[in-house]
Amino acid sequence: MDVRFLAQWHEFLPREGGHVIAVAGSGGKTSLLRQCAAVLRAADVPVVVTTTTRTEPLDWPGLELCAWEQVAGDGAAAPFLFVRGGAHPADKWPGISPAQVDSLGRLLPRHVALVEADGAAKLPVKLHRDDEPVWPGRTSLALLVMGLGALGRPVAATLHRHGRLPAPWLPDGPGATWTWDLLWQLLASPGGYRSRVPEGVPAALALTQLGRCGDSRGLFDFVARAMQEARLPLVLLAELEGEAAGVRTVCSARPPDSARRREGRT
Repeated sequence: MDVRFLAQWHEFLPREGGHVIAVAGSGGKTSLLRQCAAVLRAADVPVVVTTTTRTEPLDWPGLELCAWEQVAGDGAAAPFLFVRGGAHPADKWPGISPAQVDSLGRLLPRHVALVEADGAAKLPVKLHRDDEPVWPGRTSLALLVMGLGALGRPVAATLHRHGRLPAPWLPDGPGATWTWDLLWQLLASPGGYRSRVPEGVPAALALTQLGRCGDSRGLFDFVARAMQEARLPLVLLAELEGEAAGVRTVCSARPPDSARRREGRT
């Protein structure tokens, strides 16, 4: 499959107020949201960050913390803020409901919303419950995150909710390790990451922990398969930690069939 890299990895991110970018999956969701926020803020786009579950406290430069009641009541509208919900343990910031996220388009019409829609207990891959991810109704872009740090490592030690939720494609036995084929099942099988995206919502795949992947051939075979079979037209390749941190985005080098047909008529 012919692919190319975007000149800037973030070209596809919406900049207009009212958009909701939601991330789900595992292996670096919060770090990817931070990258998205930095790009938007550098372009002077107001950003509101929140979660529909809960998150670790964020120490992002310039990020202001406010309660939902402030936004809903007096219209707190700092250009870069995190909106939290009700009471949770002190080591977590609580989220707000999907309906409240949807209200942000009215309350903060100039802001792009960045939303973490599930949690993964800091593991690179996860199994979703039936009620996850918790997508806002106004989600305009879904980013599915998978951690390549799982490759070659034991399934039982790297999969959130291993043994607690059914996954008939997983091999039996304590010695099973992650392969590209197992990652594909996690992405594309019924109940997998791709099937969790609401119908009609554009989605992109983010493969994180790139520095832990030494199999470039397997990586690009997986990318091509994701773009073709899972209908994920954009795949982000990301290392979000350390001196080598960075993101690149792969897309098809060929125009869609509809565009090629139009070109053939002119």
